[in-house]
Amino acid sequence: MDIINKILLEWRYQLPSGYPKTDSDYHKLGEVLSEMTDLDTASIQRIVEHARTGNIISEQEETVNMIDRFDSIGLPADVNSQIIQIYQRLSTTESDEFDKNFRAHTIESFVNGGWRAFKKFFLVNVGGARGGMGNGEVALLLGVKDSKPGGTAQHDIVMSNGEWEVKELKSGKFDPAREGLASKFELTSKIEDFYKNIVVPLNEIGDPYESLKHMVEPSSIESLKKLIMIFETRFSEAIDADKLASYEWKKSAFHNWYEGFKELHSIFYKTKLDTDVKDTRMTVDADGQKQSYWISDDDAEEIRLAAGEDDTADIYVGEPVNNENTNAVIWFKRIERNEFVRNPKQFVFELDTIKNSFFQNILGLVWYNYRDPQPHIGLPNNFVIDNMSQGRYRFVLREAPASQGYPYIQEQG
Repeated sequence: MDIINKILLEWRYQLPSGYPKTDSDYHKLGEVLSEMTDLDTASIQRIVEHARTGNIISEQEETVNMIDRFDSIGLPADVNSQIIQIYQRLSTTESDEFDKNFRAHTIESFVNGGWRAFKKFFLVNVGGARGGMGNGEVALLLGVKDSKPGGTAQHDIVMSNGEWEVKELKSGKFDPAREGLASKFELTSKIEDFYKNIVVPLNEIGDPYESLKHMVEPSSIESLKKLIMIFETRFSEAIDADKLASYEWKKSAFHNWYEGFKELHSIFYKTKLDTDVKDTRMTVDADGQKQSYWISDDDAEEIRLAAGEDDTADIYVGEPVNNENTNAVIWFKRIERNEFVRNPKQFVFELDTIKNSFFQNILGLVWYNYRDPQPHIGLPNNFVIDNMSQGRYRFVLREAPASQGYPYIQEQG
């Protein structure tokens, strides 16, 4: 039984004679409509007046049929109420276009022009707090055939063959919500480990240059100075420790990291610094007590060749290795062996991995510019990651003005 019959049955049931005879009987119709629908007071009064004057079937049926029609989409009742209010204010031409395009489109045809019939429904929301529905979602649901709202457990628009995400961009940016959680991706822990094992120890050794200059040959002194400057400007000053821990990573930090990795790569792979620093060590276990000692690379090779042979290995054993976390030699090698220093492009690859994980879980992305009802279909190469905020990696249009001039942004796939 449809809702109009339910309303009429309930109304007649509450009337003393079973059918309307007095003004109070029509007042009762207003109470039933208020209880069983989400219509506003003006709409209810109009229906009651038409019932009183004998035109109940045409007007009431039109309004209640609208409720049935919008209920079938699966939207909340308060959203349906807003849709009806907007619909009732449309001009004849606008309502005709609405009816002709209602639930008639594919996503693609909606984006390619069908949206115009629903542009007045772009801002439909619930008291300013949309309960998980963003601007543009309702307009799309009104226009796209067989579409359903996704709710909190799914993406925004559910189709028979998969799901679509809908985003309204402000300054070209959007929040991927749980799909961008920092804890889900290896890049987060790799940056944290870089700071823990490399940046923080450097900050704790006093004057870095005085502490490290004896570790390198005189020919590499200038490279060492550049190395220290890179860490100070690209890493130590790029982000505060509390921001790093709270996952508030600004675009300036991402930029400095990528440029710093490229500069470190040049230091270690285009100068003699990497060959001037040794970290080969030998560990001796005597009565359960382990102690490591520095040896040269040549001595390490001699031990390897002599292993299992009758010949002995004649080597020079250097000083004991003490605190491995802050030892300068190990620290040097940690930099050299870091994957982002070896290959700075790996940093961009990690960002691409995060972006692609968002797009591979959906059929596509429909996006709107802020407060603009015209939709667009977003492709993976249209978007890049530019920062992290509130523990989530954030997406931005590659072509947005604020994205220009940043190599780590423009080099993403």
